[in-house]
Formats: sequence, C-alpha cells, structure tokens
Amino acid sequence: MPGKNLFNIPFVLSMGPQRAGTTWIYRYLSSRRDICLPIDVKEIFYFDRNFERGESFYKEHFLEEKRHKIAMEVTATSFDHPDAPERVFNTFGSDVRLICPLRHPVVRSYSLYLHYLRYGLVSGTLQDAVKKEPQILTSSHYAKHLNNWYKYFDPKNIVFVYQEELERDQFKFVKKVCDGINIPFMEPEEEVQGRYNITAYSKFGPLARMAQHTADWLRERQLYFIINAAKKIGIKKVIFGKERPDASKKNIPLEDKLWLFQHIGNEVEKFEKLIGGSVDQWHEIEKNKHNE
Repeated sequence: MPGKNLFNIPFVLSMGPQRAGTTWIYRYLSSRRDICLPIDVKEIFYFDRNFERGESFYKEHFLEEKRHKIAMEVTATSFDHPDAPERVFNTFGSDVRLICPLRHPVVRSYSLYLHYLRYGLVSGTLQDAVKKEPQILTSSHYAKHLNNWYKYFDPKNIVFVYQEELERDQFKFVKKVCDGINIPFMEPEEEVQGRYNITAYSKFGPLARMAQHTADWLRERQLYFIINAAKKIGIKKVIFGKERPDASKKNIPLEDKLWLFQHIGNEVEKFEKLIGGSVDQWHEIEKNKHNE
C-alpha cells in the first residue's frame, strides 16, 4: 500500500519507546525550524489513545509552511501498543519513514521506573512498581514489538538510533538521525546539547499523580496552552521536583540491576538476532552488569 497524501510533504514518525532519547530528538528537531512538528504539544497520542478521533484530528495539530522539509511526530507510546503499527499503516501506508530510538533494555526499564515514580504512577521498590505497571518491563521486549511493526513495514524503512550513541557523540548521533530521515545535517544548537533523559523525584506522590491526570484531561481537550503555561511559570518543577541525572549503567543499584538482567537481559540477543547486527555499546553494559 503506497503512502497516503495526508500532508503535502513527506511524513516521518519516531516510534521508539519512552526513555530512549525521544525528548532530546524532539528538542533538536524543534530548534531546526524546518520540520513541521505538532503545534504546542510534543505528542498527540493519536496511534494509541486517540485514533477514533479521526485523521482530521491528527492533521489539525500540524501547520505546514514553505520552509518545512518534512512533517514529523516524535511519539513514545506507540512502540508497544498492539494496534499502533496497523493504525500507522492505515493512516500513511507502507512507505512512511520510521525512526526508532532505543536504549539498553535494562537501563531503559530502570529509567522508566524512575519516570513513573516521578509522576506518582508507582511507589515503592522496582519489583513493587513492576507488579503495578508491568509495562516497565514489557515495553523493553523490543523484538516482540518490532515483529508487530514488521507485519506492516519493511525493516529497511525503520532507522534505529541508540541513546548510548547520543551520550557518546551527539554530533554523530544527529548526523545519523538526519541521514535516516533524509533531511540536511544541522549541528545541534548549544541550548540543545546535553540534557538527555533527565528525571526528577517528586516528594508529593498523590499530588503528582493528580497533576498528571489533570494534564491528560487537558490534552484530551486540546487545552495545551494551559499545560505550557504551567510549565513556563514553574508549577511542574514544584510538583515533580528538580531535574536530576537519569538512570545510567553506573547508578542502578546492584540488586535492581541483577533482577532486571534476570528478567529482560536476553532481550538484547533477541533484538540483535532480529536486526541481523550487533549493538556494541550494549555489550559494554553486559560486561559490567555485576559492578555497581
């Protein structure tokens, strides 16, 4: 099925999971000013939560201009949604360009645990949190979810980038992203550099959870300006806490790290078998899994 003409310019979807550098990619693309991104909001949640609202709902979030080379959304909740691949296919056809940011599954899952703690969605230990939100683990089943995407899209149309590459060399990472989605290379501006996957820890779990539900309610009604105003005046920082460095291979408690390796450590091998290649940066983490 060839691409549909929902936009007058090529469309690209970033469909990798949460906590794999998606916010940094969005920040970089926003700074370029030649990419048509959703207005006033990073994610529309169309392919997982809002698909029944129709293509006109999706398209109205974009405002094409002559300077735009592509239209693009950076999603973080479509990757492991069982219906998302078919919905993307039905919306754009099989020729849509996809980019998939990923991160070592153990480190990414621990980062997602910290992220859910911040928003009051879970509490307690990692194992307690996984019982309440199994997605902390299941969204790291990369091969399983990608096989669902492969039902509708040629693997050659999916470009994989890795947060470990971003951490090691941001300029090289940006070039890989630009080449992958067929846009000219532009260096990241100074204000964009660094600050990938920062997190925070809220002291007000119930309040954070209420604030998150309120934000979701506002997004559902497209009242994005209220959310953006709250961020601008610092309400988000008060509720969710100051930003701190995110999970890394060095600061995951050893007990949690070993537990995660026990449950999802084999996902690296499954993913590499699927793509027919090796992610060398991930093997460095495998070698040091017994070290704090």
